[in-house]
Amino acid sequence: MMLGKRSSRIQQLVLDMWNDDTEAFTEIYCLTVDDTYNYCRHILGEDDRSLEAVREIYSIVVKNILKLKDPSLFDAWLRRIAFDVCYDRVMAEGRTDLYSLLHPEEIESLSFFEREIFFLHDFVGLSDKDIANALHITKRHVEKSLTNSREHILELRKLIRA
Repeated sequence: MMLGKRSSRIQQLVLDMWNDDTEAFTEIYCLTVDDTYNYCRHILGEDDRSLEAVREIYSIVVKNILKLKDPSLFDAWLRRIAFDVCYDRVMAEGRTDLYSLLHPEEIESLSFFEREIFFLHDFVGLSDKDIANALHITKRHVEKSLTNSREHILELRKLIRA
């Protein structure tokens, strides 16, 4: 399905879900689950863990669909949910050695997109190329975002020390 057509269809399905159309959820799931699974697989690294995350993600979608105020933002909203679920799972495993060196304010001050790339690269250990593939962006954009994120964190540290 072409991107514009897919986007229009997803918007209509979100509206249908708002009206308790259970078939709309089935269709939106079918249209988005492969990308969601692949995204989780990049972060979590294992099929079983990724499948569990996908189940949790779509459960959150069903419970919270009315909180999505603009149907055109469904894809971004879904990716944000996927990131949050995967992030929570990785953090729960105790793989926090890198993040123990950072102040929560430093991470929270980054935009969602910068935080996502920073986390995938420096914490999960994905390569620039893998991140670009997972997020459907260019490798150059990943590199630029990483540079901006690190510069931003260093600036915050300078301000705190001053």
